[in-house]
Amino acid sequence: MENCLRMARQLILNEINKGCNNKNFVMSPMSIIVALSILAFGSRGRTLEQLLDFLEAKDMDDLKAKASLMMSAAAPVENTNEGLILSSLNGVWIDQRFAVRPSFKEIAETVFKAEANAVDFVNEAEKVRNKVNLWVKNATKGLIKEVLAPGAVSGATIIILANALYFKGAWLYPFKAKRTQPKKFYPLVGEPIKVPFMTGTTEVKHFFGSFEEFKVLEIPYKEGQDNRRFSMYVFLPEKKNGLQDVIQRFNSNPNLLDKCFDLQKIHLSDMLIPKFKFSYGFEAKEIMKNLGLTLPFETVGDFTEIIESLESGKFFVSSIVQESCIEVNEKGTKAAAATCAAVQLTSRPPPRPSFVANHPFMFMIREGISGIIFFVGVVLNPLLG
Repeated sequence: MENCLRMARQLILNEINKGCNNKNFVMSPMSIIVALSILAFGSRGRTLEQLLDFLEAKDMDDLKAKASLMMSAAAPVENTNEGLILSSLNGVWIDQRFAVRPSFKEIAETVFKAEANAVDFVNEAEKVRNKVNLWVKNATKGLIKEVLAPGAVSGATIIILANALYFKGAWLYPFKAKRTQPKKFYPLVGEPIKVPFMTGTTEVKHFFGSFEEFKVLEIPYKEGQDNRRFSMYVFLPEKKNGLQDVIQRFNSNPNLLDKCFDLQKIHLSDMLIPKFKFSYGFEAKEIMKNLGLTLPFETVGDFTEIIESLESGKFFVSSIVQESCIEVNEKGTKAAAATCAAVQLTSRPPPRPSFVANHPFMFMIREGISGIIFFVGVVLNPLLG
């Protein structure tokens, strides 16, 4: 997962370095990993070697074990008490000219619970695009209406792999709406703005940690079935303009993140978190290539474990796109992500610490037992959707 977190941190820095729009960011490392894992099971040779390296898997057995762990962590949950709703769905669309290899079909169905659909990319490219977008819309309960833009699918497309992730969690300790008040938030660029801040209870202890240059607060959700425990972690720089420095610290010391999940339970003097709601979409191909994953995107890419090849069997991934969204309010969090990969042919007691997130911060949504990070993002301006 570290490579996907590196990708997320680089995308965050890209947004910060633009320096003029205070654009918020959210993405799902897990959704990217699932899509790449499906792709890896259909590859071989040097292409497979690069995918295994990027996915931090020693071999195919290790990848299968990691994929099974992810699918188990994201197994469907729909609690009647509105504590947790979770789903992760996978889909495969393959051009009808090609025959799916039985070995890939078995992995898709047993490990990823994905059905391989035969479609006509040559004559019905736009129809297939609409079909995939409708699948994503249904899988994310309407939060994401379109992940494939017009022109993303053409007659040259032969395979689309997709993952859709939906999360809805209720806070273990809900914020009271009547205590939500407008307060100042200090964006990276421009004057302070007034945004609605939720006030957390200080009567109970919260998991909190203070590190060099930043603080971390864990905000737990109600438990799901099988004792799965989700939490949002908020990473707040000490300096109002310190987010970039904090992210650089994670880049230089990847082991630092593990320490941030080992927090102490203490009382806080203040706990203020802004409400926010926004979406973010990006193309992952170029940033993945910068991280060393190159062969899948070149014409030498080998994905002949997915389909029976007509001639040379060399195909390449033309795009990997992800669309994500998140909403945080007094009751809890709703978040969704969809990833599509398209393959083309070719003494005195110290004062209590406080946690007032009134300037740009980073957040993650993590499941505690597996350690899998489902979402990561930053809030630069809570008012921007």
